[in-house]
Amino acid sequence: MSDEVRVGTEELHKLGSIFEKYADDLARQLTAFRRTSDAGALHDGFGDPEAARPHVELYEQAERALGQLQQRLAEVGVGVKRSAASTQTVEEELAEMIRGVQ
Repeated sequence: MSDEVRVGTEELHKLGSIFEKYADDLARQLTAFRRTSDAGALHDGFGDPEAARPHVELYEQAERALGQLQQRLAEVGVGVKRSAASTQTVEEELAEMIRGVQ
């Protein structure tokens, strides 16, 4: 039994598109998150800056983490699609070389 795995370039392209779609969805949700919850409102809600501080820090950490995740999903999507395109090009060149030998 072979240890090789073959994944079609079309499937890789679709996978890259899925990552990009999730990145876009997350970007929209992050925008909504920023609109509905902001650090200023947390300060106002608690009245005391010291009481609000842990909640503001948690909000800011969540916002940064979601932004980084969105960016990474987009990068992975682009990378997978580039890999699919490179693989397709190599496969076409290889097929052309084999036809030339025959």
